[in-house]
This record gives sequence, structure tokens and C-alpha cells, in this order.
Amino acid sequence: MPDSPAREPADLLITHGLILTIDRADTTLRDGAIAVRGAEIIGVGPTKRLLDAYQPTEVIDATGQLVMPGLINTHTHSPAVLYRGLIEDLPLEAWLEKLWVSERQFVTPEYVRLGAALAQAEMLRGGTTTAVDMYWHPEELAQAALESGFRLVAGPVYFDGDAPDRQDTDSREASGREFLQQYRHHPTIIPCVMPHSTYTVSPKSLGRARDLAERFGALLSTHCAETATEVRTVSERHRYSPQGLLDELGMLDERTILAHCVHTSGSEIEQLAEKHVTVSHCPLSNLKLGSGVAPIPAMQKAGVRVTVGTDGAQSSNDLDMWTALRVNATLHKGVHQDPTLITAREALRMATVDAAEAIGLGGRLGSLEAGKLADVVILDLRRPHLTPLYDVYAHLAFAAGRDDVHTVIVHGKVVVRGRDMLTLRENDIMAEVNVLARDIQQSQR
Repeated sequence: MPDSPAREPADLLITHGLILTIDRADTTLRDGAIAVRGAEIIGVGPTKRLLDAYQPTEVIDATGQLVMPGLINTHTHSPAVLYRGLIEDLPLEAWLEKLWVSERQFVTPEYVRLGAALAQAEMLRGGTTTAVDMYWHPEELAQAALESGFRLVAGPVYFDGDAPDRQDTDSREASGREFLQQYRHHPTIIPCVMPHSTYTVSPKSLGRARDLAERFGALLSTHCAETATEVRTVSERHRYSPQGLLDELGMLDERTILAHCVHTSGSEIEQLAEKHVTVSHCPLSNLKLGSGVAPIPAMQKAGVRVTVGTDGAQSSNDLDMWTALRVNATLHKGVHQDPTLITAREALRMATVDAAEAIGLGGRLGSLEAGKLADVVILDLRRPHLTPLYDVYAHLAFAAGRDDVHTVIVHGKVVVRGRDMLTLRENDIMAEVNVLARDIQQSQR
């Protein structure tokens, strides 16, 4: 009898799961498996075939569970979880003024690291494995991510005037340059230059941000057309709309991620498509701040790449991508009285493969395929609200939630197992946050 062929080594084998690959063919495997070696997926297929092909160090039995790519949040301000619920029921401009007063008092590197750790624990527990994160002291965001195992897109924030980090433009740019150099080729930290907006950053400083991003080949992300007041203010000040000013400065291309784009005209939508700009749709904060509803169906029709963000928990109160997904997949149906808009399948792709393309990692993230990085989320389907199962995409867009997330793997490393966080001491983090929160609340009186 011939010898069985030798099995290839694997660090991890996930078996017997419902595998939702979200590849180009939307392949789904009913009794599927995923083999991981190091940070990469090396095999996806039927469980029996992969058990015959690989000799794993560890096996995760995903019977009764769904296995899918990690969610990618394309716009947030993670340390602002420290202000969750503090300032409510105000429009964006008045709300920002109150927020910045408090941030100028409390923002320190230690504060940023603490808030980022709390936020990353929240996101990882909810199946979000990557975020585009705009906040002061990005080096602290990165250090928190390295500890938690989170995949992070971050970098220098440009902001003219009295910024919460108390740095002037020159010193912030110098430290930003160091950040971009340090993480230029890092496996889990993706550099991004982040001018806050066209109403808080001068054209001169915006140009400097553009030049820095071009020098390092980095992503560039900024707020754009979030409110009607913003559009009016920028238009009066510069004779251009926010998007028009960015275009005039040469800041719109395939490496650009614009957050919000609520008040965007038809011609501007066409321009976004022509220049391959990504829009990060943040429906929860746009609704809660009364900013409006972004014209996402028109963007989709024009061919604009649209992704999903939670915004920061200081405005949306939540970093839950499942809620953002659900609102995205239902809001436009109601607004336009058309139930065919934003299908469940489209909503899931916005938060996975489309978002991966937006951050320049379309060939490496966003779907479960051999050769891609192993950012994997396992959800428990054995729950009353997920029974029975007919349409897996509908389940994920309209029924599933972060409490269903059982196991999370980032860059091949298990960071959440059986709903237990493995990389962070959450109780210690929350205790520190509660001490700081008392001081923050006291300052509001």
C-alpha cells in the first residue's frame, strides 16, 4: 500500500466552519477549512481536503460557526472613547468647540495610549480587525495597536491654530515624518497623513500634508463636506467647496479617503469616481449630529468606492461596525423608498474587500483566500436570533452583532478566543479610564 503524501506544516487550521470568503466569486463553503502559516492564509477549501493536506500545530473547530474576513473601519478617532456620552444633542460645529476645550485640557500621550487600548479592545471584540484612526499622538495609537494585535492605519494629524496636542505645525510635521519613516514598511501599521479638514487646516498646511504623503507614498485621509455649514464656511473663505479645494491642491486620487461627504453635489460625485477617491460613509454620526444623509446610492451608481466607518465614540457613541453596517444597509432604502438599494452583500463588501482596496491592501486583505493575510473573524451561529439560516449575507447585515463574535485572528495571531481578550488586560484599562473619566466629568461643571 503506497505511503500517504506528507502533509504540509501549518500553524493553525480552522475546520468545519461555514466559510464566507467574500472573494470575487462570493465563494461559500458549508464544511470549510482555512489553513494559516505565520501571518498568511495558505489554504481554503473543504475540511476533509485541508485535513489531508496540512499538519497543523493548532486546530480550531468551527462547527456551528461562521468564518469570515475581519471588518475594516475606514474612519474613527479611537481614543475619543474617553468622551463617550459626555457632549450630546448639539450640531457638529458647536459640539466640536466643546470637545476641543476638553481635549486641550486632557490630551497627553498617556491619555491617547489609554483611550486607544480601550477602543481597540472594543473593536477587536466586535470583529473589527483594522481601522483608519485619526487622532493626536499617532505614535501612541501605534504602540497600543502593537500591544493589542490590532491592524492600524494612522499618522500625523494636521490642524492649524490651538490644537489639543499643543504642537505647532512644524513640530507636528517633524514627528509625523518620523512616524511615516518608522512604519513605512511595517506589517501591521499602515502610514496615513491626516489633515483634519479644509475648515481647520489652511491651504498652505494642506499642501504640506499632500507633499508629505507623496514623499512617503502614504495614504491621505480628511473630513469632507460633513455639514452644510462646513461647505458654506469653506466656500466663503476659499471660493471653493471642501472637495473643490482639495482638488485644486491636487489631493484627490486613489490614495485618498474622504470621511462623510454628506453634502456632495452631482458633479463632485462624478469627480470622486473619475479620480478613484474612496468615501468613508459614517451613517451613525451623521444622523446623530443632524448632519444629514450622504448620497451613497448616487455614489455607487457613479462608480465611487464607498466604505463604512463608525466615526469616533465621542459622536456616534459606539465603535460597533455591525450597527454601522446595518444602518448603512437600511437607511438609504427608507430615504429613497427603494428596498433594492444597498444590498446585504454590498454592505458586507463595503466593510471588507472594498475597505481593503481603500487602504492599499486589496491584494492582501478583505477576503479569505490563499496568499492573503490571516485577519479572520469567527461568529457563533448557534443563537436564537441567528436561527434558522437561509441567507448568510442577510444574517450578517440585518441580524448578527458584535456579541456573536467568538474568535478573532489578526495577522495570523489569535487575539480573542471564546470571547476572551488575550492581548490586553481589560479590567486594568477600564479601571484607569474610570479614574480619568471622573476628572473629565468634573471639568465640565
